[in-house]
Amino acid sequence: MRRAGPTRSGTAAAGTAALRMLLLAASLSTIAPQARAEPPKARPVTSVVELFTSQGCVSCPPADRLFAKLADEPGILALAYHVDYWDYIGWRDTYGSRENTDRQRGYSRTFDNAAIYTPQAVVNGRREVVGSHESELRRAIAAAPLDPGRARIDLTLVGDKLHIEADAPGSAGGPAPVLMLVTFDDRREVAINRGENRDRTTVNVHAVHDWRILGQWSGEPLEVDIPVSMVEFPGKGRVGTAAILQVVTEKGTPGPILAATYLEWDRQ
Repeated sequence: MRRAGPTRSGTAAAGTAALRMLLLAASLSTIAPQARAEPPKARPVTSVVELFTSQGCVSCPPADRLFAKLADEPGILALAYHVDYWDYIGWRDTYGSRENTDRQRGYSRTFDNAAIYTPQAVVNGRREVVGSHESELRRAIAAAPLDPGRARIDLTLVGDKLHIEADAPGSAGGPAPVLMLVTFDDRREVAINRGENRDRTTVNVHAVHDWRILGQWSGEPLEVDIPVSMVEFPGKGRVGTAAILQVVTEKGTPGPILAATYLEWDRQ
């Protein structure tokens, strides 16, 4: 088949069109570096499951696997607090801390337990069960959901700051809740070469790096801004931040959780 070649005016038109395309491409390349990715969205939470665990505890891997499954389920904020009291066996937990152990000891006083143990799961600060007993854990989750009418909390990442808004109108006249910030890794594998779990590789999901009290609700809505640079993340990869409103009991120990939310993003 014979194809007709372009006329002189057709060639000029084609050149003009090509020039326009080049100018458009140049303008897009100038704009693109200034464009920002959509900020991560806070996720609604109906249940907070706190697992007290340890990489050096031989009974913990089944609970860790169950916990990892729960962490992927909508509405559940799963936080793994690695304790430090099994470190003497031979393996020092890479996430273990005295602060995490102190939080568990606080719950022990809340529930009038004679001792602390791993794996222990606490649901919404209201019920505690053995962390590897799935049926009991799911019953606790179903029995004590958070009440959105009692308190609200929101968390956003704005530029280089975390912005938190919280209110607990349903708690008026009762113990004032505190606002807590928790930072955690999304997922990390750790090869263990000593202790009870020697030669195992553990999968650590939502392992807590740091938790801190930011303030106490005084009857008025709380608003807090925190520079991301002040939030403890020792490494890179996918990380998370949770904001939690929790009652403090008359004993000064952790009580019922009223509201929670969290967001995750990729830390470069």
